[in-house]
Order: sequence, then structure tokens, then C-alpha cells
Amino acid sequence: MGTMKELHIETMNLEVEWQHLLAEILGQPSVGQALVMKPDEGPADEEEWEMMRFVPDIAFTPSGAASPVAVEFKMFRWRSNWRSRVGDAIAFLKTLLEQSNYARGALVLSLEIDASDREAFRQAAGSNVDLWDLGNLRDLAARDPELLDRLEELVSDTDIESAGSTSHRRQADTLKGASIAAKLHATAVGQAGWRAFEEACHEAIRFLFSRELHKLVPQQCTEDGLHRMDLIGRIRPDRNSFWALLSSDFGTRYVVFEAKNYASPIGQDAIDITSKYLFRAGLRTVAIVVAREGASEQAIKTSAGHLREDRKFIMVISKDDLCAMLEGADSGDPPENLLFDRMDETLMAVGR
Repeated sequence: MGTMKELHIETMNLEVEWQHLLAEILGQPSVGQALVMKPDEGPADEEEWEMMRFVPDIAFTPSGAASPVAVEFKMFRWRSNWRSRVGDAIAFLKTLLEQSNYARGALVLSLEIDASDREAFRQAAGSNVDLWDLGNLRDLAARDPELLDRLEELVSDTDIESAGSTSHRRQADTLKGASIAAKLHATAVGQAGWRAFEEACHEAIRFLFSRELHKLVPQQCTEDGLHRMDLIGRIRPDRNSFWALLSSDFGTRYVVFEAKNYASPIGQDAIDITSKYLFRAGLRTVAIVVAREGASEQAIKTSAGHLREDRKFIMVISKDDLCAMLEGADSGDPPENLLFDRMDETLMAVGR
């Protein structure tokens, strides 16, 4: 737990920092003009998300050009499945251009890519989408030593796994994540909608994490037959990912998922029930609870207690968190970024 906390505790708002630094780099007098187009805080509701759906992260007008370029930025903390994420981001940016008044787009990555990957992505992107990686950003930032120093510091904070990659590609339907999110938003609160909510959560988890979690099996009973977990998956070995980090730090091979469709934030009882599914002898010490309205303060304290006393890590995410990951996945955002932040919050509560 100590290693995890040291790694994460100072990196809560990295993506916002990246976007503002990118705007400063692109906004240098010799480069052009750049404006961050979205508020630092995420959309407050589904209506606001829909309004901002096809707004780029940054509007950039190169020096000497008359028209702005739509810039999308993608931050990678792990290298697992980065190629498929970039492919998704290119597809989303092309859709954004079709749905907006921008004629050209640029996809900016927080990592470096080699020449063969760049060429493959260039062909997929077409003539109206440029791809800029970390090497391009360093070249631009080098015009101002202070900007370059800030960039290198941000890279150091961001890139946890700098080695390894995978060539697996997800052939997903366009905007499938948003479709699943719409199902979640449409479910009824409480008992009337529990089954639909649970099924939509299962679909979301498989869509987001099936590449990292193997054999996601629903409705498994514990050996005594008294407790039933909603979904359990095995972390795939030898993968540079958020999940592999969980496996290493908490000594787990499996992750349990629970869906709670309560009308109010879950409390201590829900956390205590989930803890019964976890035990070290079974290499099952991590659970993620999807609670419609998130966790109460008492639930957070109870989760911290289980971590201190039993080394059972129980993290709660809300329906809105899950929907944000789904909607972001369509545009190539790694869903682990949000889990990383929620894990931060959970670990920081320990000892409070």
C-alpha cells in the first residue's frame, strides 16, 4: 500500500495540467495561438456532456494560418493496449471533424511512438489528421527552457510503465461506450431497476476491461453458499497495466465487481458485505463497487478500516464515474485514468 500511495498521491489532476501546458506550448508566439476549450472540471450531467461531446480539447491556430485546428490530447499512464486507444482516438477525432466546423485535427499523445507505428496511424488518420507524440512536444517546448522543464516533470509524473506494449486491437463499434452509458443513465433507481443496472454494469466492465481481466464470470457464490458476488475476473499476467499494479501491491489474482443501485450513497453495511467476498488465501483481495450514487463518508471510513486491518482493498465508483469512463473510451481515453484517481482518494482516506 505504501508504494502505491507514494506513486499516486500527487497526480490527481494530471490531465488538466497536460492540457494547459500543451496550450502554452502551442501558444508560443513562434508557434501559434491556442485556447483550452473545455472547463477543468468534467461535465456536471448528461446534458452538459452531450453539449461538449464534439468540442476539441484545444483550438490551435498555427502561426500564419487562418483557420484553427481541433486538437485532442490523450494521456497514457500505462502502455497496455495503447495502440488500440490511439486507434479509437483517431476514429473519434475524424467524427469530431465531421460534426464541427474544423477542417483539420491533431491528435497529441503523452508518449513517444516509433516510425512504423506513426506510419500505420498516419494511414488510418488520413490527410486531415496529424499525429504528434512526445518527441514533437519536446521539439516545440525546447524554444522555452522553462516550458521544457515543466514538460519533463509532467512526463515523469505521468508515465508509470515506460516499457512494454501490446499489439492487440479492439474492433469496437463507433461510440459503443456512449451507448452503454445511455443504458446506465436510463435505468430506474432502486429495486425496480436493479437487474437492468446490474446487467448494464456487467456490459460496461466487459467493454472497458476485458483485455486486462480474463474470464469475467457473473453471479459466483462463495464456497459456503451464503454470499454471491456480481462479477469476478482474473488479472491477466505479464501485462503492464493498472491491474497488474493492483495485483503486485495487494497480492491479488482476482478482482470482484459489485453493482449497487441504491437511491443514496452506499453505507457501511454494503462495504462489509463486499468484504466477505475477499480473502487472501484465495488471492482475492480487491473489489470495485459500482454504486449509483457513490459512497457515503461512513462507507469510505469502513473501506479504509478493511484495508488497514485485513489488507482488503475496496474501491467505490459511482454511476457517473463509470459513464465517464465509457464515454471517454470512445475517444481513446484510457479508463484506468479515472480508476487511478479514485484509488488515490481511497488510499488517502486510510489513517484519517
